[in-house]
Amino acid sequence: MRIMTGRVLVCYATRYGSTADIAREIGEELKNSGFLVDVNNILEIEDIGPYDAIVIGSPLYMGKWLVEARDFVQRFKHLLNQRTVFVFTAGYSLKDLVRENIKSAEEALDTIRLDINPSDAAFFAGMVNPDIMSVQDAAITRMGRVDAGDFRDWSRIREWATKLAEELRSHP
Repeated sequence: MRIMTGRVLVCYATRYGSTADIAREIGEELKNSGFLVDVNNILEIEDIGPYDAIVIGSPLYMGKWLVEARDFVQRFKHLLNQRTVFVFTAGYSLKDLVRENIKSAEEALDTIRLDINPSDAAFFAGMVNPDIMSVQDAAITRMGRVDAGDFRDWSRIREWATKLAEELRSHP
């Protein structure tokens, strides 16, 4: 039997920093709720054993989570299935939370759900800044007529983090 320590890992994959910012905000809200929280890039994580709960975030690129996020889930799936897990997806298409966009983001999680069963999943708009993007990504955004800007809804993000804290407190 595991003894609950109140330790939470908020981890993320990111390409240009938007998802990292969201993860840090979730981490701050969980800290403010009394949890011991570490916020780390997925690429830096070697062990998830000490954590009672894991929050995993990834941006949506070409309809999928980033490969490093998918690899993280695959690598740690056995331990993740012994923990409380929450996931969030960030992306430009999620600036309009219409059924079609949510359905597409949910489908991106199908690959993740082959390995783990998250307690909850959230979908957040991201940020688009062509000035910091690779040449290829900037070209794709131009071709897709993607608007530049910061579309993150910080109050929605904090509300979700508060909901996670409440759920974690209700676990034995």
